[in-house]
Amino acid sequence: MTRQITREILAARAELAPPPAARACEDHNFGLPPAIHLITGGLFLGFVSVLCLALANPGLAAPFGVFAAFIMAFFAVPVIFVKASPDQGAHAMRWSEFLRRGIATEHGRCGGREATVLVLMLPAFIFLWAVAIAVIVALV
Repeated sequence: MTRQITREILAARAELAPPPAARACEDHNFGLPPAIHLITGGLFLGFVSVLCLALANPGLAAPFGVFAAFIMAFFAVPVIFVKASPDQGAHAMRWSEFLRRGIATEHGRCGGREATVLVLMLPAFIFLWAVAIAVIVALV
């Protein structure tokens, strides 16, 4: 059988947990301007598009569609995070502010241009890898 347990009974048995601590992160904008976010998403979608065009096969339409859907979802969730920020005045860093202030990395302060290169280097290499695969497929 079940019975209702009141707060007083739990307190007497020392089974009450303390309330959760305040949130460690109230800033949901990831410290980068939206342009970098869009360029990164565009490079990843470009990767899928180049491979889809290079390996044109009806059997690959569904996998490439799933890849594109996951990439779009992966980049839509951070946008939802920023929009759902408890601080309604919070917004992503503007491009000019990002170039002026830069960001803090694990190895110290990094200027805006250097940070842009650091963030976009991997997506650019992945996109160029897809271009290289397309060239190989076209030549073979």
